[in-house]
Amino acid sequence: MLQTRRQIVLVTGASGGMGRAIARRLGATMNLILTDIASEPLEQLSAGLTNEGYTVLATEAGDLADAALLSRLTDTVRDGEGLDALVHTAGLSPAQAGWRKIISVNSLATQRLVTAVETVMRPGAAAILIASMAGHSDPGMAGADRLLDQPLDDAVLNSLEPFLFDAVKSGEEAEAIASQIAYVLSKRAVIRLAEQQAPAWGKRGARIVSVSPGLIYTPMGVREAETSPQTKALLDAQPVSRWGTPMDIANVVEFLIGPNASFITGCDLRVDGGGSLLAKAQV
Repeated sequence: MLQTRRQIVLVTGASGGMGRAIARRLGATMNLILTDIASEPLEQLSAGLTNEGYTVLATEAGDLADAALLSRLTDTVRDGEGLDALVHTAGLSPAQAGWRKIISVNSLATQRLVTAVETVMRPGAAAILIASMAGHSDPGMAGADRLLDQPLDDAVLNSLEPFLFDAVKSGEEAEAIASQIAYVLSKRAVIRLAEQQAPAWGKRGARIVSVSPGLIYTPMGVREAETSPQTKALLDAQPVSRWGTPMDIANVVEFLIGPNASFITGCDLRVDGGGSLLAKAQV
C-alpha cells in the first residue's frame, strides 16, 4: 500500500506559550521539528508530545542568529525531503531584554531564519512569522525603519542607536524606553519582511505571511503586563475585552498554512481583539 508523505512543520520558540499551542495544533496532522533557546524545556515538551502520540522528528536548542543552528535545522529538513510550514514564534519583549538584544533576536535572527529556510521550502509551503500589534504603532522613525529593512548584521545596532536615543534623550529610564521603541521597530520589521519576501517566495511556489497578536495570555504576555499599567485599560477598551489565548493564535496559524489560505501571502493578519484600532484612533 502506497504511503503518503506526512508534512513537516518547523516551530521556533516552541517552548513558549504560543509555540506549545501551535505545536499541539499542527502536530495532530504534521511531523514536528522544534527549536528554542534552552534545551531543558524543549526536551520536556518533546517528551510530552511524544508520549501523547505526536511525531517529533528533531529538537534543536540554540540561538537562531547562530549559523550553526540554522545549518542543523536545514539539514534536518532536507533529510525529511523539505519543509511544508515554518511557524516562527521566537522573540523577546521589553520586559525580557534590552534594546540591542531585542533587535538582534526579533529582527536579525528572523531575517537569517527566513533566508536559511527559503531554499528548503516545498512547493505549496507557507511561513508564518509572529509579529505583534505593537508593529502597527508608528514611532515616527522612518530612518530606523529603512535601516531595519536592510540585511542585518551586528554593525546595524550601532547605526540604530542614535535613532533610539535621540528619541528618548536621557534620564534614568532611557534604556527602558529605548527597549520599548526597539520592540515596536523590530515587529514593524517582521511585518515588512513578509511583504518584501513574498515575490521571491512566490517564484518558489511558497507563501509568507505575518500574524500580529494582541494581548495573549502567555507567561511572556503576563510578565509584560505586570510592567505596564496601560494593559488593564487596553483590555477594557478594546472591542473584544478579554485576553487572547495561545489557541486563538494556533487556530489562525492552522488556517494560514492550509489550502483554504492558498491565495494569501505578503500581508499581516491582526489577531488582537481590535486592540491596534485604539492606537490608530489616538494618532
